[in-house]
Amino acid sequence: MTTPIIRTGRLILRAPCPDDLDRCAELLGDYEVAKMLSRVPYPYDLEQGRQYLERSAARWETVETADELGFHVDHEGEMIGGLGFKKLQETPEIGYWLGRPFWGKGFMSEALTAAVAWMFDNTAHDLLACEAMTENPASIKVMEKAGFRPVGKVGCASVSRGETLPAIRSELTRTDFMRGF
Repeated sequence: MTTPIIRTGRLILRAPCPDDLDRCAELLGDYEVAKMLSRVPYPYDLEQGRQYLERSAARWETVETADELGFHVDHEGEMIGGLGFKKLQETPEIGYWLGRPFWGKGFMSEALTAAVAWMFDNTAHDLLACEAMTENPASIKVMEKAGFRPVGKVGCASVSRGETLPAIRSELTRTDFMRGF
């Protein structure tokens, strides 16, 4: 499989690349963004970021065996966020983030729907999962708009906060997504 480029009405979803490091540091270096994510440290660590971007780019070269795949989200030629699938050899889980200047404009709902469509079109998975901290209603709304339905409460370990926080786990079936949920 070649590295996909997904185009929506306003966005381009593409593979992460090492050149994204400065923009990642800028957007993920905002505590209001980092505190809602499980795996992003605060303050943002440039060396960890560099390693992550290198691994993310390399995963697209071995997509058949990768356990994770990520996309960066561009708007008008500028990276504004990212999303990724983990646990690809099990029930894939999707996570996402958006730089604060781009909140409230529907960008992540658009990106998430496109990424979910790509996953169902290009893999045999029939179920996707997603989690969001209960104190993040905007993220929960994004999940709901994409068709994810709550299935339970879980704990979300936050690297930036050094603690586990309450979260909602939601799931989406291929059938529900294709039917327009």
